[in-house]
Amino acid sequence: MSRRSNLILVGGIFHDFQASAEALSDVLAPLGIESRIEPDLDAGLASLATHPVDLITVNALRWEMIGEKYDPYRDSEAYSPPAATRAALANHLETGGALLGLHTASICFSDWPEWGQILGGRWVWGTSFHPPPERITVTPAERDGSDALPAFEVHDELYTDLTLEPEAEVLAYGRSEAMPNPQPVLWRHTVRRGRVIYDALGHDSASLLHPPHAKWLTESVAWALEEESVL
Repeated sequence: MSRRSNLILVGGIFHDFQASAEALSDVLAPLGIESRIEPDLDAGLASLATHPVDLITVNALRWEMIGEKYDPYRDSEAYSPPAATRAALANHLETGGALLGLHTASICFSDWPEWGQILGGRWVWGTSFHPPPERITVTPAERDGSDALPAFEVHDELYTDLTLEPEAEVLAYGRSEAMPNPQPVLWRHTVRRGRVIYDALGHDSASLLHPPHAKWLTESVAWALEEESVL
């Protein structure tokens, strides 16, 4: 397998994004993927003009931070992607690049409506929520023409009532004691010439490094990079 490059965009509150990015880098390394972790989203995406990558990973929680709960953080953490950043990400997909969104990526960029269309779904304030971290049972979606990856259990946050785009193909569902109704936790779709994966799990490094979860991630990313995959 040829060497591939991955730009991991990190940052935000309530999660150790640096640690989970390092874990993801370890998970993807056997695919021949070399990852670079970048906390400055705008600088990272601007660098694509001279240093394009095969894969962009959004492992961040960066949005407008509307609501009293976020008053203490807004001045230092609120974020709106400028036009150049939006254009760089769109161009990456236009030219056939791959995109991986992890966990809080569905909350990012709240004033950029096209982001949900790119990712294949999004968090909706006032509707979406998650119970506290607990044991989640992940089950493959029923699909024709593919060898399904096995079901597994992992301790994580189960994002609930996300809104999906019609063209998003759900690959796996999760359920838990607090949320027995199955929720989509992994999906894929194509955007322009690029391929997109979203994994709603990945609250922490332990989840990403959990072997069956890591296997789902590597197979999903292989599909996004148009490498050999069971998906």
